[in-house]
Amino acid sequence: MAGTKKGNLIFVGPLPPPILGESIALQSLYKSEKLHQRYKVKKINLSRKDFEHPGALSFDKVWTDSFAILYSGLLSLAMKNPILYISISQTKMGLLRDCMMIQACKLLGRGKVVTHLHGNNLGGTIDAVSGTTQKFIVNSLKKIDVGIVLGGKLSPNYRGHVKRIEVVSNGIPADFILKSEVGLGNKKGAISLLYLSNLMFEKGYVELIKATTALIKEGHNLRLDLVGGIQNESEFQEVRQYIAANEMDHRIQYHGLKQGDEKKRFFLESDMMALPTKYKVEGQPMSIIEGMAAGLPIISSDRGIIAELIKDCGVIIEPTVEGVKAAIKDLVVDDAERMRLGRMSRETFEEFYTEDKYTDALIAIFDEL
Repeated sequence: MAGTKKGNLIFVGPLPPPILGESIALQSLYKSEKLHQRYKVKKINLSRKDFEHPGALSFDKVWTDSFAILYSGLLSLAMKNPILYISISQTKMGLLRDCMMIQACKLLGRGKVVTHLHGNNLGGTIDAVSGTTQKFIVNSLKKIDVGIVLGGKLSPNYRGHVKRIEVVSNGIPADFILKSEVGLGNKKGAISLLYLSNLMFEKGYVELIKATTALIKEGHNLRLDLVGGIQNESEFQEVRQYIAANEMDHRIQYHGLKQGDEKKRFFLESDMMALPTKYKVEGQPMSIIEGMAAGLPIISSDRGIIAELIKDCGVIIEPTVEGVKAAIKDLVVDDAERMRLGRMSRETFEEFYTEDKYTDALIAIFDEL
């Protein structure tokens, strides 16, 4: 596309804040210098304040969605053959909004549509509607030129209504953690286990705390660091009471939400990472990729495409207290296996999950249209 006129791209999706896997991934693409060299980009930010109840109806959401539909229609009309790139919603109201934008782009702009699914619940949302609503959604999905998923296992979410499906994995900057930095953190003393994600029950942090508590009481030299935003304050206070009642305050600690160098420090000073998620819309957690960049063995569950992501560098468990406990114990007592999985984590990251590979794959899809 060098030396030619820039294409037109309407970029739709939630950008940080809040800090979520989807918003981080979208921000990586939006900030790509290569994207802006090749396309004139107009942004519609769908960032939501209430991310504990993403499908809940509120005045703020109605206003944001109404503006997004109107603005996308005006942009489609004003731009010449635009590409509408949209991080497709997995809630009913959000999906209806997205479908209206798809229809507007096709009708008013005669453009192309690329939808990017950052999760695993679109199919369930489609199945839950009926009648005229379902017909409208299906008709809109059939107008999509390319549907992107994070892994092949997630393709059925489009329910066969999108002819072309492409797989593009998430990625993070290659220099987030340099290879030379891996293994240089303070690893003396207790084996350090890291949980880095939003603290919500569906992500399995409660089971992780109980499993860690049990192992420490059995005599294992272990500590757990929890990093992330609190989603439910009353739930978290109950967890705090559990930690205090079991006298684990110095072994299990919550550090709040961390970014940049502070977040990086936790990765570098940890020995392994756990995310025993039960989250029904789990896709490809960005925090796991960050853990892989740090050379950490990963303990997680078969949700979304996590099993595919960590098949060579982690342990897949059932997200129960006993399941989590058994996996942690195995890696605590087997130094060689823990180190081997850590090396595989870093190698897998470098080969498949850098930010450049992620953004280049998306831009290549845009260029083909």
